[in-house]
Amino acid sequence: FMSKFFAKAAFCAMALVAATTSQAAISVLDTATYGGKTYSLLSSDNWTASEAFAVANGGHLVAVNDAAENNFLISTWGNTKTLWIGLQRTAPGAKTFAWTNGDALTYTNWASREPNNQGGNEDYVHTYSNGQWNDLSNVSSHAGLKYGVMEVTAVPEPETYAMLLAGLGMLGMIARRRKSK
Repeated sequence: FMSKFFAKAAFCAMALVAATTSQAAISVLDTATYGGKTYSLLSSDNWTASEAFAVANGGHLVAVNDAAENNFLISTWGNTKTLWIGLQRTAPGAKTFAWTNGDALTYTNWASREPNNQGGNEDYVHTYSNGQWNDLSNVSSHAGLKYGVMEVTAVPEPETYAMLLAGLGMLGMIARRRKSK
């Protein structure tokens, strides 16, 4: 409970700080956790502004690494909203895509006949409400209003580090005892 409270408080604080910067139009609308990561729904309809906000707040737009994570995002927000994800072309018009956080691209869920780079400027990726992906330009009215999803890897609480250090200390003592026998 306390961990969730502090995570939400931290994201509210980040949103407040961001509101005083050049990204004042973006805010955190909701947060959820999954697989040791915290996800935040962003109010931005612009892919590049969403990614900039995420980076300024210690994350990136979400890298969807498997079907389970994709399903989590869709069931949490995507069944009623179109979501920007952290996948983009490696260069304008390039055939290859990469995650903004540097994860390997091992999973995709493209809609039929996608990515198609229609108009030659569809360099960013969003989800449809069915969970399938589409390439799109940075700002587009296609598929309606879009929301960024920021992903932040959870940082272990200080007591986690203390337990780790205590465990390593115990292992060191055991090894030292065995060596002296």
